[in-house]
Amino acid sequence: GYEHVVTVARSRDLEGPYEVDPAGPLVTARYSPEHPLQRTGHGDIVRTPGGRLFIVFLCSRPLPGTRRSPLGRESAIQELVETDDGWFRLKSGGPLPLPELEIDLDGTGSAKRAPATEVEVIRYGFDSDELPDDFQWLRSPRPERLFSLRERPGNLRLHGRESIGSFYEQALVARRQTHFRFRAETALEFEPAHFQQMAGLVCYYNASKFHYLYVSRDEEVGKHLAVMSCEGEILLDAVFPEYGNRVAVPEGQKLHLRVDVDGARLVFSWSADGDAWNEFPVSLDASLLSDEAGKGEGAQFTGAFVGICCQDMAGTGRPADFRYFCYEGR
Repeated sequence: GYEHVVTVARSRDLEGPYEVDPAGPLVTARYSPEHPLQRTGHGDIVRTPGGRLFIVFLCSRPLPGTRRSPLGRESAIQELVETDDGWFRLKSGGPLPLPELEIDLDGTGSAKRAPATEVEVIRYGFDSDELPDDFQWLRSPRPERLFSLRERPGNLRLHGRESIGSFYEQALVARRQTHFRFRAETALEFEPAHFQQMAGLVCYYNASKFHYLYVSRDEEVGKHLAVMSCEGEILLDAVFPEYGNRVAVPEGQKLHLRVDVDGARLVFSWSADGDAWNEFPVSLDASLLSDEAGKGEGAQFTGAFVGICCQDMAGTGRPADFRYFCYEGR
């Protein structure tokens, strides 16, 4: 939590008694709510072969001006010094960790800092038999029931499973959100037969916190795109602002789906050709996909994910084929 601290106590006997550092916490942002690093805790102290001291610890980086951390728990490191009377202190002084620092250690490779304006673009193709390492799926020890890279070579095929709110078997494959500003894009071929089948692009925290752009079908519009959003509380009668916004899309045609996240603002778009994009007419709150937000179950510390998924609540395993997935961090 936001009151986390790293406190040091020492003893000459493992079983005590222990003396607590009279200077107070070694690391904390508890009293500095505007500091970029928050929830600092769970520290470990290490000494390098060269004799230098460091502390590694967990923390989070909330969106500026908020107490919502869509990137989840992260790891941090700070250098320490030892006082004349044997206590540890941050080399930078005080208990507040530096938001950024460079560390050079003998025997390690040199790290090059990427320019702050550089864009990280990763395009994942599905031409291999192995799922790229950045992707994860939910729970199942039998991923062959959820997806295949062999059934249609060059595509990641998802087999429709339970609803996106299910705690059991979901066909959902996603990677972590690692930037406050990012764009993710995919292309899919999916021909749902009815309203119980859907597939698409999802920004996901857990079964009660997600934003989902999906393809489905109903008797009124036919094959269409729509947005499903669960904001931290599962209510059977919930009606969200985007309810009823259904966009008819062509039959038998590949669709490109995209999401743009800028801090707390999340917008979905779609395209029939990958060039001309149509923004879905609703802006969603991306900060809800965090440990601290929402009324429902939370605090898994994973941070938000972005990925693809497929549901078939009729139990027939209707497949959706995804040609690629692109993540662009800004």
